[in-house]
Amino acid sequence: MKKSLPWLFLILGIIFSTFLWGHISFPYDTSNTIIGQYSVQKINPLNDTIRGLQFIFFPILFYGLSFLIFNKEKITNKIFLNFNSLENRNIDYLSLILIFFSILEFLSLDYRNYLGSLDTHHEGTFLTAQLNFLIKNKIWTGSSFDYGFLGNSIGIIYSQLFNEYSIGIQRFLFIFLVLINKIFLILICRKIVISLNADNKKEILFLILSFSVISLASFYDHVKVFHERLFLFLIFLLLVSLIINSDRKETIISFLIGIFSILSVLFYWDIGAYINFLLLLFLAYLFLVKKFYNLLVVIFAIVFSWFAFYTLLPEQELNEFLNQYIFVINISDYLLGIEYPEPFSEKSTRHTKALLLIVFSGIFLINYLFNTSNKENFNSKFVLFFIFIASIVFFKSGLMRSDAPHIKYSSGLYTLLIIFFISYYLINFIKDFEVINKILIFFEKKLFLFSFTILICFLFFFQNNYLNLINIFNTEKNFLMLTNIKDKTILDKDYYEFIKIYKELTKNENCVQQFTDDNAIPYLVNKPTCTKYYASAHIIQNWTENNFIKELEETSPNYIVYSSRINWFKSRNNAPNADKFIIDNYFLYKDLSPWTIYKKR
Repeated sequence: MKKSLPWLFLILGIIFSTFLWGHISFPYDTSNTIIGQYSVQKINPLNDTIRGLQFIFFPILFYGLSFLIFNKEKITNKIFLNFNSLENRNIDYLSLILIFFSILEFLSLDYRNYLGSLDTHHEGTFLTAQLNFLIKNKIWTGSSFDYGFLGNSIGIIYSQLFNEYSIGIQRFLFIFLVLINKIFLILICRKIVISLNADNKKEILFLILSFSVISLASFYDHVKVFHERLFLFLIFLLLVSLIINSDRKETIISFLIGIFSILSVLFYWDIGAYINFLLLLFLAYLFLVKKFYNLLVVIFAIVFSWFAFYTLLPEQELNEFLNQYIFVINISDYLLGIEYPEPFSEKSTRHTKALLLIVFSGIFLINYLFNTSNKENFNSKFVLFFIFIASIVFFKSGLMRSDAPHIKYSSGLYTLLIIFFISYYLINFIKDFEVINKILIFFEKKLFLFSFTILICFLFFFQNNYLNLINIFNTEKNFLMLTNIKDKTILDKDYYEFIKIYKELTKNENCVQQFTDDNAIPYLVNKPTCTKYYASAHIIQNWTENNFIKELEETSPNYIVYSSRINWFKSRNNAPNADKFIIDNYFLYKDLSPWTIYKKR
């Protein structure tokens, strides 16, 4: 009976949280002028965040308290004991095999699969931000970044090395980031498994966990569970786990972790905020376990990196950096937010499943932390606890813009936890069966273990695409085919004709400006934007609108692309004065529907 009571309380917690969901409603900010779904429906952005947190918190709390109360005999009083992790060279070799095959898969990719039509909104965001930086030689004063400076301009590394940039290069870089994700996911899985006390079946657990997790960072999925932009956090997570599982001072690693405070913000506004929040948790951990040397090094690195950033950056750039950070943090929910549907309501299957998976990852974690049958050490437990907290923090993106891609993009960390716990408990359960144990004994033989792993790698990484291995011998040719792709080949006929016309009109202009969500236009005509607002969705009344008008007056372009086929996030009602300024000072010059070009009066 006692065993079932925590599960009963879990169900009661889910019922309570579902009931409470509709009663959480903060007053709408009537002073808000940003038009989006939240403003149309008079929704306070806090609603989704608090609703989501309470739905996760109460079921876990109900289960956790009942587990502790009704199963006292199962609760370990040695949760804070540390054990030295056993070295396992086999897992090191298995990691190298998986990394090798990940690289092999990357080299064997058929880049013809990446020659599809240009996504002029999303890809244009990266392409034009990059162009602005290279031509204007300015950072935040030259561009209002929607993702972040290095996030939007990630191709600058390639540009600086090879003095070349193209749509194909941009696509190649994102493919390469998937490889980086795979490698760091393998290293994270290695660290999680190798930190376990029990040495039995670690190799099998590592293989199951690694194969399952890296399959979520696919080269072929358009929207991945472990998205390309998560590479920075995966590196951060690995560094944190290295400190947690080490009794040494680890000066360099601690310093690198501290630098992530500024580095993450330079890459992505949102991920920067998430990592800095998690840094506070990590600092608290270092203090509680009395790793004071590491604590001081991390704090020093944080202060040093921000001070260096403040000192080296010109004052105007620094002020604009702060303005853009405050701007993006404040407007994102209102501009992009989609109300998160109530769990178990109509058409909420995906959303309910995501919340329940986070809850169940928390339930697994409670059992892992407190059950006496689990002899794992505190370091192992805290790494998983840290990942769990990070999964909730990252799910803020899914709560705010609750469409399918964002729900999927924010699901990686709790999915990793669930895969680990299921694999861990399953192996512990089946290894006591004599027949299965005899089979598992084969994995203790190195020759069988490595031969089996190599065979599975071939089946896993290449599946039905074994012919792709031929591409390894044509890697350079394959690479050049993608990176040297001509714009014309990935633009549809109408769009290409429009670009030709607009490029001819602006051949004597120093810059161009679009007032639509077609962010690729400046890149395609090879001219920087006349204002920093290459993403027109960032032109917002009472925030940036007046500055946009001021910059437009100063640069005074002769032609403006006023409308196009893309208008996803941009609402002209968000910038009525800017719209009026264009209408008053420009007239319709060419109607190339759906594109319209306005000319200065």
